[in-house]
Amino acid sequence: MTPSVSPPRTAVVVGGGIVGRACALRLLACGLDVALVDPRCDPPPPSWGNAGHIACEQTVPLAGPGTLRDVPRRLYPRGPLDIGWRHVGTWLPWTLRFLACCTPGRARAGTAALRGLMADALPAWQRLAADLGRPDLLSCDGTIKLWEDARTMPGAPPHADPLTGVAATPLPPAQLAAFAAALQVPPAAGRHYGRTAHVTDITALLHAMESRFIARGGIWRATTATHLRPGRHGTAVHLADGTILAPDLVLVSGGIGTRALLARSGMRVPLIAERGYHVEWDHGGVWTLPNVVFEDRALVVTRFGPRLRATSFVEFTRDDAPFDPRKWQILERHVAQLGLPVASPFARWAGARPTLPDYLPAIGRLGTAPGLHAAFGHNHLGLTLAAATAEALVPVMTGAPLPPRLHPFRPDRF
Repeated sequence: MTPSVSPPRTAVVVGGGIVGRACALRLLACGLDVALVDPRCDPPPPSWGNAGHIACEQTVPLAGPGTLRDVPRRLYPRGPLDIGWRHVGTWLPWTLRFLACCTPGRARAGTAALRGLMADALPAWQRLAADLGRPDLLSCDGTIKLWEDARTMPGAPPHADPLTGVAATPLPPAQLAAFAAALQVPPAAGRHYGRTAHVTDITALLHAMESRFIARGGIWRATTATHLRPGRHGTAVHLADGTILAPDLVLVSGGIGTRALLARSGMRVPLIAERGYHVEWDHGGVWTLPNVVFEDRALVVTRFGPRLRATSFVEFTRDDAPFDPRKWQILERHVAQLGLPVASPFARWAGARPTLPDYLPAIGRLGTAPGLHAAFGHNHLGLTLAAATAEALVPVMTGAPLPPRLHPFRPDRF
């Protein structure tokens, strides 16, 4: 007779970004005692600095032949792609793995995997927002993309994606005219992507998740995990304050800091810091148009109440390299050229997205120690996939078999 296995009762989540918070809430909902380890960094990490989009239309990973063809025209300073040439030892090994993932076969497999997870991204967010009692934090009015040169606009699929429901339709002439009237550079063409969404207030969302976590009995440990010690019976989590936690389950979801944490624990993952930049300012109540992606500028402009945020850049470098002030200056120049309303000084932010070579996240069992799992490496899609990741992974952590749709995201695939 096979001895019975006791169900897990305790869990530690390492990392308090959007993915870690979503998973911690899901674990609490399963009846576990949950501690979340996060030092509350300043400046805050990418969960606070993103464009706020639930980007369900982005079902093609950036590891693919199309990306390679676009590299020359996207290189900085003409484009948003900046390779930190002074840190070749950081990005070259990662780039070699990335190139191996860009073959047509790997790209097709990556797209199929991402579409499967993306199909639940928006419904999962709707469920999470409702559970928080804050459905107002999620706006499901879609995404608008504009082109200043109609010749650069790619062809749209003729039908909605059968998995995600995303449909691309031409922007109505009246709405295109409204943007033309509000901007100094009128768009030549536009497209609306239905079944996508955006968060109306990133900071409020993260605070609501933290408040709900604590109200339901979760313990927030405002410190850093220094290393993990996997063993035959589980994984001990060593904290910077000297505490050692020995839960039944451990979830590593620490963003770019995951790489160093796992390296100190004898595990290596090919994460790279893919930095993005934003500027944010008051619009003086003038900007009432929808959020928009200026495709020819690789620029996303999002309204968060009285503030506008402009985000861009893909900077491959060391995560501790100095920030590049020229990128903030370029963002501010785009704002001026477009004629966006500015009623305050600009606030500047930069942060590192954690990216794996195939541009797919790591979701699933980590290593061989019982109860050790991963949810990291979500690159540009951390906000988009946070709720879906939690819904898919937590049942596996608590005893369900790994579903086929999570196989491509296995943390050990590299």
